[in-house]
Amino acid sequence: MATITISNTLDVAEKYETLVRQSLSGTSAYIRAKETIQDLVDSGAIDESQKAEIISNIVGGVINNITNSSLSAAMEWAKTEKEIALKKLELEKQLDILDEEKLVKQAQVDQVNNTIRLAKIESKRMYGTAVFDIDGNITSLDNSGKVYKDMELVTSNITKTEEEIALVQQKVTESQAAVHKIVADTYVNYGSYTYGSITDTGISSVVPNHGTFKTLSSTQQEIAIEQAKGYVYNAWANALTGSASMLCTAIAAEYAEFGPGQTGGVLLDIVLDTARNLKAASTTTAEATPTY
Repeated sequence: MATITISNTLDVAEKYETLVRQSLSGTSAYIRAKETIQDLVDSGAIDESQKAEIISNIVGGVINNITNSSLSAAMEWAKTEKEIALKKLELEKQLDILDEEKLVKQAQVDQVNNTIRLAKIESKRMYGTAVFDIDGNITSLDNSGKVYKDMELVTSNITKTEEEIALVQQKVTESQAAVHKIVADTYVNYGSYTYGSITDTGISSVVPNHGTFKTLSSTQQEIAIEQAKGYVYNAWANALTGSASMLCTAIAAEYAEFGPGQTGGVLLDIVLDTARNLKAASTTTAEATPTY
């Protein structure tokens, strides 16, 4: 747009000169008045003295009017020109402002469009692709949005949590069964006992309260005792067999003499002692222990 330059002075003199020149030109009232007076002089209607008086009165007044009106018109003309220039400048500035506002509005429209596009992208990311009816109401959503995936994840986590709860419950049941087994095994193996207070030196007292129930440990103890008796019995039986065999060999060889302190008497005492110990081994282990 072209730049409008406005001076701070009114161009009155040039306009005044132009108006006066136009007012005194061939078609002006001043010229017509002069021509009319000359026609009157030529026709003899007035003489030269009257002509001078008329020119002095009428033409002088016309000239005064012309100069005064021309000055006023020149002032108004210059003022109007300044006002028009100022108005043009104001309109130019308003057009510049409108251009800037148009750019701002376009930027706002672009921003709104970008916001709408971003909202659509975020909506599709969050909720998936939607289908709308003619009234703008949503009718369906596909399963591609983040919200749906989060719902799937929550459902999966709920299912996983339920499975973990079931697993924990199963482990609790297994633990309860294990505890029951430990208690049952303990009772079967050792029975039930009542314990006294626990001090720095240990448990003050232990009292069995399983009554006539035969525990596995007591049964195993009895079996161990019987096994020990069997070992002792076998040991004394072998000893008796060996000592009797030695006695028989000595008798057969006519080596054994049965007097006091003789070989045969000693061997016979050994056989008798071994037989007594063998007999004792059939009762208790303590009784099977030899004494000398």
